[in-house]
Amino acid sequence: MNREMEKIIMPKDEDALARSQSVKERLDMLKTGTQLYKVRDKGVRGLQLYKRKYWLDMENLLIHFSPHKDPSTTLGCAVTAGSDSYNLKDICEVRDGYQTDIFNKIGDKTKADINKFRKITADTAFSLIFTPESNMHELDLVAEDKQTRDAWVDAIKHLVVTLKSLSHQKEYEMFLKTQFRRADSNNSGYLNFEEAKDLCKGLNIKLDKEDLRKLFNEANTEKTNSASKEKGEVLNEEEFVTFYYKLMRRPEIDQIFTRYSKNANEHGRMTPEALLDFLKEEQKDDLAIEECKEIVKNFESSADKSSFTKEGFTHFLMFNDWQELLSPISASRVKAEEMVHPLSHYWIASSHNTYLTGNQLTGESSIDGYINSLKLGCRCVELDCWDGDDGQPIIYHGHTLTSKILFKDVVEACKKYAFERSDFPLIFSIENHCSLEQQDRMAELLVSILGDLLYTGAIQDDEKHMPSPMSLRGKILIKAKRLPPSATEDDDECDGDEDDDDDEYDEDKDERDGSKKKKSKKISKKLSDLVNYIHAVHFPGFQNNDAKFFHMSSFGESKTKKIISDPETARDFVKYNTKQISRIYPGAARQDSSNLKIVEPWTAGCQIVALNYQTDDRQNHLNRAMFAANGGCGYILKPQFLRDPSIAYSPTSPSGLDRSRFPILILSVEILSGQHIPRPHGVDEGEVIDPYVEVKIRGHPDDFNEPDNHKETEAVRNNGFNPAWKQSFVFNIKVPEVAFLEFKVKDHSHSMKDQHLGSYAIRIKDIQEGYRRAYLVDYSGKELKPASLFVKINKRWIN
Repeated sequence: MNREMEKIIMPKDEDALARSQSVKERLDMLKTGTQLYKVRDKGVRGLQLYKRKYWLDMENLLIHFSPHKDPSTTLGCAVTAGSDSYNLKDICEVRDGYQTDIFNKIGDKTKADINKFRKITADTAFSLIFTPESNMHELDLVAEDKQTRDAWVDAIKHLVVTLKSLSHQKEYEMFLKTQFRRADSNNSGYLNFEEAKDLCKGLNIKLDKEDLRKLFNEANTEKTNSASKEKGEVLNEEEFVTFYYKLMRRPEIDQIFTRYSKNANEHGRMTPEALLDFLKEEQKDDLAIEECKEIVKNFESSADKSSFTKEGFTHFLMFNDWQELLSPISASRVKAEEMVHPLSHYWIASSHNTYLTGNQLTGESSIDGYINSLKLGCRCVELDCWDGDDGQPIIYHGHTLTSKILFKDVVEACKKYAFERSDFPLIFSIENHCSLEQQDRMAELLVSILGDLLYTGAIQDDEKHMPSPMSLRGKILIKAKRLPPSATEDDDECDGDEDDDDDEYDEDKDERDGSKKKKSKKISKKLSDLVNYIHAVHFPGFQNNDAKFFHMSSFGESKTKKIISDPETARDFVKYNTKQISRIYPGAARQDSSNLKIVEPWTAGCQIVALNYQTDDRQNHLNRAMFAANGGCGYILKPQFLRDPSIAYSPTSPSGLDRSRFPILILSVEILSGQHIPRPHGVDEGEVIDPYVEVKIRGHPDDFNEPDNHKETEAVRNNGFNPAWKQSFVFNIKVPEVAFLEFKVKDHSHSMKDQHLGSYAIRIKDIQEGYRRAYLVDYSGKELKPASLFVKINKRWIN
């Protein structure tokens, strides 16, 4: 997402974060060129610097460089002669700061080298990482200043994502070929009319036979296979593609094309300049004209690739990643500038009873639960630890029939996959039921297996708040109970503490009995010493002067609801969560591994809301929507009113926000059409569906409880292939910073319950304006591509 786009979707109180040059301005600067230092490791000669001029060639998608020949300009290093270039298509990643072996060496240099490397700082360094197929080493570069470095990093990242998105048309072509093979029932390599008719039924479209025959004949231009019994009345693969696109006609896109091309080209085509106007006016995207030319060249299907036909423009809107509701940059790029706040200022992707792959009573425990969660970007996993045989701690859901796995195996799996999806800190939430001996063994295994990945630093006396995710990159933190600082040996953690950090603790039963469970648990000194910033404690109440920023309490589902439902304690909870971390877990009654409603604790600023990741439900669907942005790193910065305790805000209604700082959002959503909407449960046969779309705003009670924020379209009869709704809705969103837009496509039935066909959810903050595509998924997170909705979005802020 470019900076201008960020400016549109950010609340006004965060406008300062968006004040930067546009992508177009940066590209213009880089086309002129800047001076950069190339850093190379010359073996026994050590690290050498070469000052060169680098510039962008947007026409040929190259980065050119030509070295200076004056040795005096290279900080005393030798200079190579000549000039060369790098192909942008070979670049797969851009890293800023010290994130390669060479820059790490510079970071470790002694004071004697300071003068030699005075130009190099983490703020001016960046690296280009090339694809494995290119067989090229990374290119380590240093700019004269941070502004120039940021211009290169942002522009190249922008271009890398743009170029990657061009390949999605290939995915659709594979889909078309699959449809052709399925329809070709006799494997002749051609489709006759009957096969084409069966294809339409399989594609969820109902057409009159005459209309279908007309489209078939229009596509059948070559009259191939004339010797067959059909006498040429068949479609070859190329004709089939034509037939398919005639079926897939998109009048809503044709109207956009006509509006922007009518004054641009006498031949009725859309020029790159007209495309630029469309992108600027409708999509609020700021691209360079060279990028528009490249887009036309890649998506235009005719021989003349200097401008768009209707078909080429349609392909662009169908296949280009930039046209999705969620920007590809938001999905792939971590905003480094937002990762420097205390840990308590983030929502953190979190799993409950991570080891389980099924229910809470008889389900299987598996390291796959950890691997799958980590691959999805989860940053807090739970380890439910008990004494095992032969002195080896085990993990399982205690006092149930769930299977058991070794603690050691879990730690080893987590080490391997901890940072595959995200570089930012991973939290081990340890529920400790072990004897002192096996607690010692747990500590030994954590230290020996994790090594330097385990963060063991002590909290300093002058620290007042949690460290940032950026400062803890690549580290694993232990969340567990800890002995008092004065303890010198194994001891009780604290006499008489209720064990509300234990997920098996049944709050409802506790309240019914009018009693508290009292436990005096022995804590291993070795294990206690591994706990630092996430020290699990019994919740002492909100008015506790002894509370420390590193004290973290767990709250069951019932207790959380009780706190949030009361306006006074709800505000106290918000203030608590600005400084300390809270962990929310599902109630003990959820033995089927169902999940609590996740949005409510998020609106109160609760950071760790633990979900059963193995369950396919709406809560996991919304959880994926929450953490889809910021590169999917598992950390999302909370809005300012959930970080600053001085700001008046309540998670109950009304929110009490100052509208001059936190304006209301008027969100206009037009549901234009759908494509390839599947039948219920993804079956290929059955009745053609009558799809309609539910549109809901989820979030703060001010928004979710507003009847006007729940809408639905009319049903389109007998068309799941390309239904057109063209219905507009306007939503008044009072707390957009914690709100989600949800689409749910259903099949209308006169006799049965309407069936769920596919969904899409996105944070309001992450939505791109303009004409956008939303690919549908099921509740397991499985993409139902090419099933999608085509919508138009507009945002307007009012104080």
